[in-house]
Amino acid sequence: MITLLLQQLEKQQLDSQALGYLKGVFASQRLHSILPYTREDENMFFSAAIAFTLQENCDSLSKENQATAQKIIKRIVKCYPNFKNFKGGRTYNFFKTNPMDFFPNGLVMKHSNFFKLADDADDTVYVYLTDPKKQNHSWLKEKLIKHANGTLKWSFHKRSNYGELKTYSVYFGKKMHIETDACILSTLLLWSYRNKLAKTKQDKDSKTYLLRAITSKDYIKYPYLVSPCYPTTAQICYHISRLIKQLKNTNKLSALKPLLIDDIQEQLKQPQSFSHQLFFHISLLNLGVKPKTKLRYQLNDVLKSTTYFYTSIPLMIPNLRIRKLQKYKLFNSLGLRTKCDGYTTMLVFEYHVLYNSL
Repeated sequence: MITLLLQQLEKQQLDSQALGYLKGVFASQRLHSILPYTREDENMFFSAAIAFTLQENCDSLSKENQATAQKIIKRIVKCYPNFKNFKGGRTYNFFKTNPMDFFPNGLVMKHSNFFKLADDADDTVYVYLTDPKKQNHSWLKEKLIKHANGTLKWSFHKRSNYGELKTYSVYFGKKMHIETDACILSTLLLWSYRNKLAKTKQDKDSKTYLLRAITSKDYIKYPYLVSPCYPTTAQICYHISRLIKQLKNTNKLSALKPLLIDDIQEQLKQPQSFSHQLFFHISLLNLGVKPKTKLRYQLNDVLKSTTYFYTSIPLMIPNLRIRKLQKYKLFNSLGLRTKCDGYTTMLVFEYHVLYNSL
């Protein structure tokens, strides 16, 4: 199964080029769940996340599969310069910057500065994780601190349970609001620990943010508030479980492990989409627990039906009251979704590798 999934992944990568994507970038689409709206959406995120996951699991593969994985990764890494800061800086954007192409194939968002995204910590850190030898990690750490909550300005969470925390922010642009996201904090901390970077106030407060989000159950009750870029409990579990696995019981965040395991097992007793089941099962495997039942699926059906959150009107506005509207189904359904068959295939691949390894 693992070999077939890797072959499928490589085919998806090569087929994407035939659709006009950069060689190495996986095709993805932004779409609406109700309106007849679909656009090809060339971006770096899905491909960089695929590269990271392949690297994480490469040691568990046969030599032949390792060679296939390395070819896929190499093609992805070669694309990174196309998403680098348009002024020549060392940060990266979700969309192409060379040449600049925000919301590709769009009729409205493409032409409005309101929708123009600044370089972000998520995409940048994935580059630094997957192509580490070419990066200046200490420089990025200082850059992140300069844009963290409370350095230049405070986030709209100021009056909430998280407002005083000097957490790392999602965006680098000076004009962008301070955005804090539990999933992105997890990836940032994973990168920082892996590269043995100096511990800072921002690291401490980012850990506190994650601890509060889990112990208070906010990540279950209000996932869209604690993680607006990945606004589901399943995705939060997935990202934090990766971090805890990296820490190997050497950090107080490891105390979250039994809480997460219990919460995930409770969540799996409720009806879940396949993608959420997949995130939850991978999370348990990362935490050292092998689920009692194995996932059953048909890959073609999964690829047809699986989408990921993109954006919504409430979550684009940095106001706590407005963001709370996201809990209503009306606003939830109005948001754009993203589809990426390569990313979905990668998650299924990750699940099988971890399941076989435990």
